[in-house]
Amino acid sequence: MKKLIFLILLAAAAWYGWHHYPELLHHLPSNKAVIVNNTGHEMIRVRLTAGDQSIGVKESIPAEGRAEFPFKIDHDASFVLVWQYADRVGEQRWSGGSVTHGPMVQRCTFTVDTENQVIFLPEPLEGATGS
Repeated sequence: MKKLIFLILLAAAAWYGWHHYPELLHHLPSNKAVIVNNTGHEMIRVRLTAGDQSIGVKESIPAEGRAEFPFKIDHDASFVLVWQYADRVGEQRWSGGSVTHGPMVQRCTFTVDTENQVIFLPEPLEGATGS
């Protein structure tokens, strides 16, 4: 029985290594998403997606706070930012901006202001290029 379990674990490790070989050996730099809360209210249930890929989820971002998420993307995509306020009813939604698959990696800053406007600012990460 122990040999069977060992064999299953060995097969699972081999399968994982086969399918994730490039990621294991070639660590490419990641993009970075930064959400800045300038609304004056606590943001809750914050979700950021790029295309069909979830970038990050944060349960709470305090007023004047920020959240950062490193991410890698496998195709060009647009962003969707969804959030609620702790002291208000309803869900807020913003979509726009874009990120490319590469080779350049970016810091994408999403600043939410007092009127629920989102200012999207993409900028290259210094000294980091993906190949």
